Amino acid sequence: MLNLKIEPYENVLFQKGNTIVGESQLPNSMDSDNDTNLHYRKTIQFDNTDLNSDDDDGKKKESYSVYEAGILSTATDEDGIPSATHPMEKQILKKMDMFLIPLMCLLYFLSNLDKSNIGNAEIAGLSKSLNLKGREYNTCVTVFYGSYIVFDPIGTNLLKIIGPKYLMTICLLSFGLISLCTAWCKSFGGLVAVRVLLGCMEGIIYPAINMYLSVCYRREQYAKRFAYVFSAACLSSSFGGLISYGCSKIKGSHLAAWQYIFIVEGAISIGCTPLYFFGMAKDLENSWFFNKEEKEYVMERYKTMNTFNPEEKFDWEQVWFAIKDIKTWVSAVALFGIDLTTFGLTVFLPIIITSLGFTNVRAQLMTVPVYFLTAIVFFICANLSDRLKLRSPFIVGACLTTIIGLAIVLGSQIHGVRYFGVYILCMGIYVNAAVNCLWLSGNVGNYFKRATALGINLFLGSGSGLVAGQIFFAKEKPRYITGLSICLAFQVLSIIMTLLQLFLYMWENKKKDAITKRCNETGEPIPYDDKLSDKNPQFKYMY
Repeated sequence: MLNLKIEPYENVLFQKGNTIVGESQLPNSMDSDNDTNLHYRKTIQFDNTDLNSDDDDGKKKESYSVYEAGILSTATDEDGIPSATHPMEKQILKKMDMFLIPLMCLLYFLSNLDKSNIGNAEIAGLSKSLNLKGREYNTCVTVFYGSYIVFDPIGTNLLKIIGPKYLMTICLLSFGLISLCTAWCKSFGGLVAVRVLLGCMEGIIYPAINMYLSVCYRREQYAKRFAYVFSAACLSSSFGGLISYGCSKIKGSHLAAWQYIFIVEGAISIGCTPLYFFGMAKDLENSWFFNKEEKEYVMERYKTMNTFNPEEKFDWEQVWFAIKDIKTWVSAVALFGIDLTTFGLTVFLPIIITSLGFTNVRAQLMTVPVYFLTAIVFFICANLSDRLKLRSPFIVGACLTTIIGLAIVLGSQIHGVRYFGVYILCMGIYVNAAVNCLWLSGNVGNYFKRATALGINLFLGSGSGLVAGQIFFAKEKPRYITGLSICLAFQVLSIIMTLLQLFLYMWENKKKDAITKRCNETGEPIPYDDKLSDKNPQFKYMY
């Protein structure tokens, strides 16, 4: 069989294998699949057929159409069309998993290490050394998120404009230097300044990683890979505790333990910068670890993913599509409620554990097993989410787990029971935050619409950090009643918003099914507009 160059988005005849299904007719097995993304492509396929044939059969062969097999096995290796079951797919996935995922894990690890080290520095004597009074420490936590949220939407769009190689290299070098310089802050004002700068660089990292993975992987391959990346955040919190413990043991130096925390963690980030400059390419298809055949496959693969077009240019209309889509805002409100607990616990967990009766040094170590268990739980949930092709049940389940943990910490005054509650709530806070972002980004087709939607989502989610820095009052130690109660209430709100988001996706899928059914009955072509991306009837939302 000869396969010639395909032309995107021609709505003509359908073909399954070598069998004509008919004009605008979907096989029954596809019509009911909620996770099927169709790509209409005119492809010329001839099997021992005269290219110059003028008979009806010859003309039909010139108008065969192939649809994506990312989930179904309709396009196979025999067809020469990239698909989830194509042998070349496994080959490039293996290489991306081997070379790109470790880089993304390390970047997110270092980002979280430098972002949350202020909590470890605080119990190592930061406030005492800088003579911080009243709510000045809380202010230093809050201003970080002020600049962080501004750069969340910027990071999603900059990735395609600048390219991952340069964007990630610049951000890593910058926040490493900023963290390093924090060690020599002498006052409240100096600490505020470096935290604002750190927020600018850190705010780009998470959305950039999220968008980059959505470019590299099909959406049903997405959560498992992101599990590795997000688990790195859990491990960074554990590693941060170990670094803090080690720094507290340094004797005979004119520097304080909290200063060594910033120096060591900043130096690690700076030292890893060359890995990104030399290890990544501006575009995925030009990666050094792909051979010529694999690069060609990656370019053709984009056409079957329905989530990225390398030729796509920035379009303000796509930005507006994202802004006016109610699902964007429902998801964002849900993430705000989720992240309020996430950000609050990231910064204040060492302080909370200290209030349970542990010494400052032991408190650093007691955070390690908490985050290690969190990483394991998240990895299991992410794998199940990809396998079941479901997102919402994991968000709701994680919110319920977090609520139970918060209730235990709030309701008990026994140190051992409260520490157990910390384990329970931490098992949920990373699962619901990550899957919320994966769900939204996987259900938006056009790159710049997705970048804007995810940017808005993260803008509101990260905005919860502004609140988290102000609701854990020092005077409420050891219970933190106000902060933990507010976190619990917002977890309930997140469940409600997630269920609303699920309803909206189901409602829109039903409308798309009705359009498809009507076109099949009347023999009309199913409408497709490239600009509408996920709004097209062929794009089915994941649940």
